[in-house]
Amino acid sequence: MHGILDTISKKWALMIIAVIGNSGCAGFNELKRELGNVSSKTLSVTLRDLEEKELIDRRVLETTPPTVRYYLTVSGWELRELLIPLLTWVIKNGGHAEEGCPIHIHMGDKPIEEKKTEGFIIED
Repeated sequence: MHGILDTISKKWALMIIAVIGNSGCAGFNELKRELGNVSSKTLSVTLRDLEEKELIDRRVLETTPPTVRYYLTVSGWELRELLIPLLTWVIKNGGHAEEGCPIHIHMGDKPIEEKKTEGFIIED
């Protein structure tokens, strides 16, 4: 339990999960822009940690130049769906949404099977 808990308890991990889930996938620069003041090194390390824990999948697309996109795995989507009520509770109890990283709940409304068929989920 400590391994995955250590990963998702880091400052940027849950925000990265949120941003990728908002659109179904994201590139490094998109994540950096959405998250605002995260350093490139911290973003790289956190993405690698999330990939090692099989919460996200890194795909290199065959474009010129090659493009890297990050997708949530089934476990990543399950985690994101659990985040929505937690963040709703935080906002309800005096918290405020971070600029640049809202969770758009409409993506959470789709069943996991539908997300798989649309290419938003990589099998664990």
